Amino acid sequence: MIKILIALAATTAIAQADCPKPVTDAIAKAFPKSTINSCKAEKEHGHEQFEVRVAKVDGAKAEVDVAPDGKILQVEEKIAIDKVPATVMKAFAAKYPKAKATRAEKQTAESAVTYEIAFDLGADHKEATFDESGKFVEEE
Repeated sequence: MIKILIALAATTAIAQADCPKPVTDAIAKAFPKSTINSCKAEKEHGHEQFEVRVAKVDGAKAEVDVAPDGKILQVEEKIAIDKVPATVMKAFAAKYPKAKATRAEKQTAESAVTYEIAFDLGADHKEATFDESGKFVEEE
């Protein structure tokens, strides 16, 4: 068990070391007392950013996209399907009447909130995104 704790501590230290200070400062401010589990540089739509996986104090996990200057671009948090707003679930059911939702994620980018719903439709596994009002955004 001690080896596991040491390994976890080392992973966290490495993850934080991989993040520039503006990124870790932004995470500390947005998610006080959280733990950075991983931090990796990536390019999204031609822009440099860091994908930071965070374990929050309450045990919930979040994936946070942060610009190199520390600006939080988007926060993705898994949520229970019953926590998705009724307007969104109604829109999902209308668009995909034969689908069963299997997972949900709340995505916040600045003040815009969207909900991504994973579902199975026959043998296909898909994801659909809706805004807070239930307007369809995209399907992956």
